Amino acid sequence: MEYQQRVAVLSKHLGKKKIDLAVLFDPANVRYITGFRLNRAASSILVINSSGSLTFVVARLDYERAKRDCWIEDENILFFPEDTKDYLKVLHQPLKKAKVVGIEEKSITHYQLSYLRQICGDTLKLVSIENDLSQFRAIKSQQEIEAIRRAAAIADEAMTKVFNMVKKGLTEAEVSSYAEYVMGTEGAEGASFEPFLMSGENAWLPQRLSSQKKLKEGELMILDLGAIYEGYCSDLTRTFGLGDLTKAQEKIFKVALKAQQAAIAAIKPGMIAAKIDAVAREIIQREGYGEYFPHLTGHGVGFSIHELPIIDKGVETPLTSGMVTTIEPGIYLAGVGAARIEDMVLITDTGYELLTKAERELI
Repeated sequence: MEYQQRVAVLSKHLGKKKIDLAVLFDPANVRYITGFRLNRAASSILVINSSGSLTFVVARLDYERAKRDCWIEDENILFFPEDTKDYLKVLHQPLKKAKVVGIEEKSITHYQLSYLRQICGDTLKLVSIENDLSQFRAIKSQQEIEAIRRAAAIADEAMTKVFNMVKKGLTEAEVSSYAEYVMGTEGAEGASFEPFLMSGENAWLPQRLSSQKKLKEGELMILDLGAIYEGYCSDLTRTFGLGDLTKAQEKIFKVALKAQQAAIAAIKPGMIAAKIDAVAREIIQREGYGEYFPHLTGHGVGFSIHELPIIDKGVETPLTSGMVTTIEPGIYLAGVGAARIEDMVLITDTGYELLTKAERELI
């Protein structure tokens, strides 16, 4: 069973690093190990020790379902009362003898840290395993890849249907809401993030959210959306316009698309992430838009919408078969418009597989 294999890998790693146990709070890491889906607003805690034993703690309202649906044995599933500051008391038993504890340094709160020290004493040593978990999750299994393929296909379907319904007078919010609706009807658990449509000046800011602004002809529009399927995210962006566009608008679209396609074509196992970024960045720079490309070229996608690998300047990470990343160079030029085309790419043994397939040349 894949979840048990993940436990074996992580517990062995803890043993090698002489860490007694790890306490996980991040929902993506917890689901990666447990496979148990929770409402996004719900909290849970997973304790895993170097021998491979688990303690899974959920809210009281999720307890019966966890025993029914989660693969972890019932006696290792506990619950905490909701809406109380003492919800961590349940950790006393599994943690009381720990001397070295692995934590997620980016996810754990000050209150949680203080409580761990209170349970384990002043001699407690805390060790970050954040990067270790990220590295484990960066390489996808075949089962994970199949889920990501489905998430990508749902995003493709939503993008296509949205493009076919967009018209002058609709608001950005109406369009993005429809995108989320379509993803739900296609089988998504939900959206990877709040989908957003940016048009005109909202796009070149960029605003990164949908407003009540009405769509007008002669503007470039960027739609960014993604679906969750069995916990795995997708991420897809397309640029389009209504009515006649200027030559300047058409040019930034063509340059952004050219940069994206060149970067994708350069992908292969062993390629350094920064070199992929450089392929896209140099094309945009050569066309005179370098200062208008203010973000990274890509990021990994999995249980989180942003994870390893990062495709950016200075990132010396070699791409490895099984990684999934986006490629999404963009240009944001005030007074003209903005253009970004984003696709998801799987690194394979021999090159790459394009996971998102929605029409790109929409202008």
